[in-house]
Amino acid sequence: MLQKRSFKSSVNTSKRLNRRVRINLETLKIRLKRFLPILILIPVILFLNSLFIIKKINCSFNNEVCPQEIQIVQNNLIGSNSLLINQKDLLTFFKAAYPIDKMSIGYQAFNTLNINLKGNDPYLQVDVYLVSSLPKLSMDQAPSTTDSAGWWVKPSGELESFVLTQKALGFNLWENGSMSQIATTGANISFIFIEKPTPEILSSVYKMVRLVLKYLDVSDIYTLGRRSFLSRPNEPDIIIGVPFDEGSLVSALQSLSYLATIKKDAKVIDLSFKNPIIR
Repeated sequence: MLQKRSFKSSVNTSKRLNRRVRINLETLKIRLKRFLPILILIPVILFLNSLFIIKKINCSFNNEVCPQEIQIVQNNLIGSNSLLINQKDLLTFFKAAYPIDKMSIGYQAFNTLNINLKGNDPYLQVDVYLVSSLPKLSMDQAPSTTDSAGWWVKPSGELESFVLTQKALGFNLWENGSMSQIATTGANISFIFIEKPTPEILSSVYKMVRLVLKYLDVSDIYTLGRRSFLSRPNEPDIIIGVPFDEGSLVSALQSLSYLATIKKDAKVIDLSFKNPIIR
């Protein structure tokens, strides 16, 4: 009798165990069915996300390759998700590095971001000389007499000699008066100053240079303080004060060929006054 009971007990235990295993398997199947879509979705999401990770950027500024200052900013986007880009913040970062007005972004292919920028163009390339004291020009120290021409030389020659002894920094000058540093020097427009002029003055110089180049063939331009000295081959230097009156300057530039004949061997034609002064 005891053996029969023991056998029945073991059989019941085995059945309960099998039943419990079946229940656990059924529960596992139900849970797998419930979580299987999620398990499949995770690698799909990771794959789709990888398609929007920025690995390459095509950047254009006014339909040309973006300058170095912009490229430094854009390179910070490499490795980020293009879907998470805040365009307003990005435009702010670009504006801090370069005079940007408009920006649009798009996608040429997966992992490739296109950035199209518009801004003030064209710029003027200038060499900047930051000095402790401004050079003294002989014309400013000469007596104001009609026969004093032998006392001084053309200012452009003195300024050319001065900048050869100084270290230049290359900049792009924009119409709004902003400046962005570049790696190259050797421009024919030079700024010599103790401290950086205001954007208003720089903008005035930009507009003056653009205006002058419409009428004259100028080899070099030196801006010293509030005066710009324009050097022309075998012609008197031209002095223009900044800021300037556009109407008066245009009129003077148009009559320059006549002004140059008024005085033989003139060294400068000073247009920084209401009436031109020929020396």
